[in-house]
Amino acid sequence: MGSTTQDSTLIRAVKTGNLIHTRALLAKGVNANVKDQDGVTVLMLAARQGYTDIVQILLEKGASVNYTSKRYGLTALMLAVAHGQLETIELLLAHGANVNATNPNGTTALMVACLKGNADVIRLLLGAGADVHQPDHEQQTAFSLALSGSHWESIKILLENGVGTQEFVSGLLTEAIQQRNLKLIQAIAEARMDLNFPNAEGETPLMQAVDLNYPEIINTLIQLGADVNATTDEGFTALMAAAACGNLAIASGLLDGGADIAATDNDGETALHLAVVEGHQAMVELLLSRGADVNVANNLGDTPVMVALLQGYRSICASLLQRLSPENLSSLLTAEIFGETALTLATLHNDLDTVKMLLKGGADVNVAVDGGKTALMKAAERGYTEVLRELVASGALVNQLDEVGATALMWAAHRGHLKAVGALIEAGAEVNLKNQGGCTALMLAEFQGYKAIAKQLRNALAKD
Repeated sequence: MGSTTQDSTLIRAVKTGNLIHTRALLAKGVNANVKDQDGVTVLMLAARQGYTDIVQILLEKGASVNYTSKRYGLTALMLAVAHGQLETIELLLAHGANVNATNPNGTTALMVACLKGNADVIRLLLGAGADVHQPDHEQQTAFSLALSGSHWESIKILLENGVGTQEFVSGLLTEAIQQRNLKLIQAIAEARMDLNFPNAEGETPLMQAVDLNYPEIINTLIQLGADVNATTDEGFTALMAAAACGNLAIASGLLDGGADIAATDNDGETALHLAVVEGHQAMVELLLSRGADVNVANNLGDTPVMVALLQGYRSICASLLQRLSPENLSSLLTAEIFGETALTLATLHNDLDTVKMLLKGGADVNVAVDGGKTALMKAAERGYTEVLRELVASGALVNQLDEVGATALMWAAHRGHLKAVGALIEAGAEVNLKNQGGCTALMLAEFQGYKAIAKQLRNALAKD
């Protein structure tokens, strides 16, 4: 029988897994590196089918373990991996198979295993020194191929074996959060990777999930051990982010997960400060119900109620003022807030309820602020008649002068507020006082062309 016939017989024996015929033919001297018409060796054929005994005898007879087929650039190891032949893979590796050999596309055996999602094979290849970082010609890696197939066990194994730097894992977590990929997040956690490593903007994965308003991701991260009180370089926490955007469900979940409601950022701001700044009434109420301290001042000395007064948030002011201790209420009433008092700020925002609360709490109705103006003057200047009446009823001096010698009546007349002028006249305002420029309320009204006010003043015996 000719060598060509013997070669064909060996190929047929290997393909059918006939160990006896294979051994007999090799004993007769048939070449262990025989190839079929596609250039595939008998070793490759046996490896693909997982005929371990035949692979063993072929290797013993000199079969080339790292021969590469001309057609697809495959090795026996790649074929065994592609078909999940674990025992054969072990045998090939033990006989020197190059675990990092590549085909013409740059694909390695590990990439094939990851594409298939064969966790046992992946472990075996990694144990033999497979390179987890090596990319193919399209820049795909073993990890990206496992990820594309959602092979979670394989992904976990690769992560455990150092598939990337912490920065890589951080980017992976960001991608997982954006895609709401809970399984990937869990795989990262199970691989014992840091769930708190910040992204380029300094935000932890938990903060990113808060920003994106993904409660399910947030709950998953907390359950997996993410630090609910981790901070950015500026001291910002996930709870502060939730408070700033007014998301009640997320804030509640964070608090249930142990978020520190008293934490402050580098500016001394608490979650309550931030909720107030953004005007989130419901969030303010939630934080207060969970024990937020209304008396904490930030680095500028501003408490949440001061911030609410500055912003003119009436209902928030009411909630906060009700919870102030007597000592802190007293401090608030005398504090200067950007050149204003609590009372003048409430007046500027025409916030009658807050004005009443402050006056009831003991605010000095006649304290002058910028330019010597009192709350009454500010109310008169803006025509806030109801607030003006409340101030008068609480003892405001209607004829008090500011730094230019102007009274509340002059300011009301100058700005054209007819009702305010009438209320001040009723309260006993002196109509003929002159400011430092020698002008009376009547002169100011006439100069501005407010005829009705001028008439009203004359009826109150104002002199021309």
